[in-house]
Amino acid sequence: MISKMISFSPEGVRKLNELESSAFNFILANLTAVEEMSIRQLGEAVHVSTATVMRMTRKLGFDGWVELKYYLKNQKQVDEIPVNYYENLLQLDMFLRKITSKTAAIKLEEAVSLIKAARYILFIGVGSSGALAEYGARYFTNIGLESYAISDPYQAVKGKGAPDVLSIVLSASGETDKIIERVVKLREEPSAKIISITNHAETTLAKLSNVNLNYGFQTEYSAYDPLENLTSQLPVVAFIEILAHQASEK
Repeated sequence: MISKMISFSPEGVRKLNELESSAFNFILANLTAVEEMSIRQLGEAVHVSTATVMRMTRKLGFDGWVELKYYLKNQKQVDEIPVNYYENLLQLDMFLRKITSKTAAIKLEEAVSLIKAARYILFIGVGSSGALAEYGARYFTNIGLESYAISDPYQAVKGKGAPDVLSIVLSASGETDKIIERVVKLREEPSAKIISITNHAETTLAKLSNVNLNYGFQTEYSAYDPLENLTSQLPVVAFIEILAHQASEK
């Protein structure tokens, strides 16, 4: 029995390595299902060892998997923060840790090099990503990087595919038909330069890009309209602002 209430503090989450984080993400996405899982079943579901699960539970402040399951079953006692909202904060915390890694730094450097070499930048997106494209163009322009937003995928663009014009394409799914069609047309010019920002790396848009930046959040859809993607876009804003500041440095 738990002797004290322990929360998933950012400090505990920061200690998790990649495999432990994958187990933790699975738990967050399957809170009800994991209550009935044994430690072995959880390990098999996430493709990690039981030892990895044990290390994860201890880093989070629990004595083991049984104690963590007990906490999850009594989660209703902690009602200050809605689960979905709290989950987004934890995912954002892990994302911010991830982009400070050497691998992420290399990707960011590649993207910044393309931005610095561009005469001007086109932000492209539709729907929610279109609104973010507007934000990105405004943010880049305000920091001294000439930029424009395109939220209509059929809008004609002067100089598209020119070697000194960079397209930054935003799409959470990376599979939006209108966006893919637009990028395929851009790719008809061998000199086209494209940076994409997507939720996952293994997408059609990512494969069509010179550089892909991704954040790996749990995909969330609207209960009101199951076709509407509600995956948090906080990482997209973070990428936009990081790129703008790094590219504006002399």
